[in-house]
Amino acid sequence: MENNEKQESLFAGILKYSISTWANLIIGFLSVIITTRILLPDVYGMISIFLSATNFLMYLVTFGMDGAYIRFYNEPPKENTKNQILYKVIIISTCICIIFGVVCVGIYYEDISMYIFGIKSRLLMCMVSIYVFSQAVLRYLNINFRMGFKVRQYNIQNIMISCLSRVLIIVAALLMNEATFIISAVSIGTAVVLCFYLFIQRKEMIPFSESGRVCFSLSLKHYGDFFRFALFSAPTYFVTYFNSFAGQQIIREALGAYKLGVFSSCGMFSSIFTALKGGFATYWSAYVYKNHASEKKRIADMHNYVLLFAILFSSVLVIMRDIVFIAIGKEYHESKQFFSLLLLMPVLSFVLETTDKGIALAKKNEIVLFTHVVSAASNILGCMVLIPLFGIIGAAYANALSAIILYAANTIFGQRYYRTINNPIKSVIATGLIILLMLIPSFLSEIAIIIGLTFVLDVLTYFLFRAECSFLILKCRQYLKVMFAKKG
Repeated sequence: MENNEKQESLFAGILKYSISTWANLIIGFLSVIITTRILLPDVYGMISIFLSATNFLMYLVTFGMDGAYIRFYNEPPKENTKNQILYKVIIISTCICIIFGVVCVGIYYEDISMYIFGIKSRLLMCMVSIYVFSQAVLRYLNINFRMGFKVRQYNIQNIMISCLSRVLIIVAALLMNEATFIISAVSIGTAVVLCFYLFIQRKEMIPFSESGRVCFSLSLKHYGDFFRFALFSAPTYFVTYFNSFAGQQIIREALGAYKLGVFSSCGMFSSIFTALKGGFATYWSAYVYKNHASEKKRIADMHNYVLLFAILFSSVLVIMRDIVFIAIGKEYHESKQFFSLLLLMPVLSFVLETTDKGIALAKKNEIVLFTHVVSAASNILGCMVLIPLFGIIGAAYANALSAIILYAANTIFGQRYYRTINNPIKSVIATGLIILLMLIPSFLSEIAIIIGLTFVLDVLTYFLFRAECSFLILKCRQYLKVMFAKKG
């Protein structure tokens, strides 16, 4: 009885942090529909390159300090407070951004702009600098709300950060369907939101010391573990986003901006699922770091529920494929064959939240760096080999292979340091079902056959997770009984 109550409270905590996630899911899906109808693929390809490049550069600017901020939020370096950590990481990232701006906007803008966009433009590089700085600082501010368990503020801010670029792209495209104008609108709009939150969260950035006095010192004494953690986190983020950016660059150079736009439209579906994962990851990471010693059983039980949800959600996406693509612009319908392959990365990353925490708890971030390098190398090499053979779907197969390698490697190492999988065979079978579900649409075009195979896999899932299904059904019945009793 006590365990069930704890399990319910855990689900309640996750749901609180998922409010912004569901809002992002709805807004994200609507933005896909609108964007693919008002933007031509070549324009959207340019915007995708901008977003991919700035994501990559943002994590270069933060240099892993965002991950270290999460890890050391509840355990600040000696003689430091939470406020002092936030103050110092923002100042350091600002200095890095200034150097970056001087180099990319003032000195080498022609070469860098040509490499990223295929055109020489100082304006585009200026917008890149503004957007990178704004996103980096907003990232720190969002973590502050998240780790402080300020649920309402976190949800509102996360919705704004996650959905802002989508909304600004649509609004700007309605005014002028041109890549440079849209990119400028997104960058300036994000900077305005940053100014708003710098004012809202100004008290959290005031560096109060342990004695309660304001200390503007930038001393990094006792920050050895913090920066060691950041040092190994930084290359991981760097490699992750370079993986995405490099893949898109290979597609643009081999097939052109138009095909990149078609490919990137599926990336929007991936970002929607990533947002769905975000609400869970936000709560779960903080929960595991805080309770890993005292709540081992509950943490292990969550793995099965996440696997179950991932399979069912993937099934819905696969079955609804043709209905979803009715709403998508016709120029992007070529992606119907491979959209599920690109969803494999965010789906397996969602499940990975319950299997790889042992690496962070053991402070073995060099392992994460290694696995991400191997995953990125497989994607880039796969794109180079498979695109000439199969065209755009070859890039999707390379991305799927990269996702499987990353999940398998991080899970194996994560379980070595902190076990969260009670039944490895069950976990392997469930992961195999997810991969099969995502592969089906790339080999079959007949929707009736796809639905039939998906149904068979879902039946197998029920028998595999019979205990978890029974628990969830029981809780749903109890909830409905209480709801009807209140109405009566």
